[in-house]
Amino acid sequence: MTPRHNPAGAPGSTLTDTTALIESRHRLQRRRRAIRLASLIGAVVVILVVVWAIWFSGIFVARSFDVTGASQVSPDAVAEATQIGLGTPLARVDVSAAEDRVRQLPPVASVDINRGLNGVIHVQITERVAVYAAPTAGRFTLVDAEGVGYLEQDSAPAGLVLVNLPAGATEDSARLMADAATIIAALPTVVRDQMATMDASTPDTFTIRLNNGADVFWGSAEQSTQKATVMEGLIKIAANHYDVSSPGHPATR
Repeated sequence: MTPRHNPAGAPGSTLTDTTALIESRHRLQRRRRAIRLASLIGAVVVILVVVWAIWFSGIFVARSFDVTGASQVSPDAVAEATQIGLGTPLARVDVSAAEDRVRQLPPVASVDINRGLNGVIHVQITERVAVYAAPTAGRFTLVDAEGVGYLEQDSAPAGLVLVNLPAGATEDSARLMADAATIIAALPTVVRDQMATMDASTPDTFTIRLNNGADVFWGSAEQSTQKATVMEGLIKIAANHYDVSSPGHPATR
């Protein structure tokens, strides 16, 4: 019996071609799904490796400190104050908390901490600048422009104004220290250059002693700018006593 031959375009041939096309499409879809799954798995693996390297490995860790701006406090003291242990993964370093701890060091006015990928912890500090020194029990407390006493020394730095404050801590101590800084900041150069010391008995009785033995009764720290302007002209008058406590009615004798 002679087999039948299906000519091109016959129904059987069309069915076979359609089936092959569907199977080809299915294979292509499976291949695409496999590629996407492999890419997803690869991405997850990469992320896990990166997380491990950053958070748990010894690759990106704190290795050393670079402290700049420190002169009144030692770089070692600054590094210790951060409480960042060497070997700590950089990602685990709490920069904000470390900055808060460094700011507790009295000479530090501000601090900025950055982590280097090479493992160096960069600590940039700005120290307080003394505007006067207050004698305290045989030593000298340095006080900055905000009236913060931040450092004690055996001797006062040359050229720094001395301010005599009441002995012992009182409820006015903080105010007196801040007011003294306000007055000194307002003083004209001609007065500051002749200034020997300042006495601060109460918030309303600041008295400046000049090198020639004369004194200036300043009163309180209020209106210090106006008082400074008046005193700049008043000091040209030879006198033993100047009173600018009321800048609108200055007096000499």
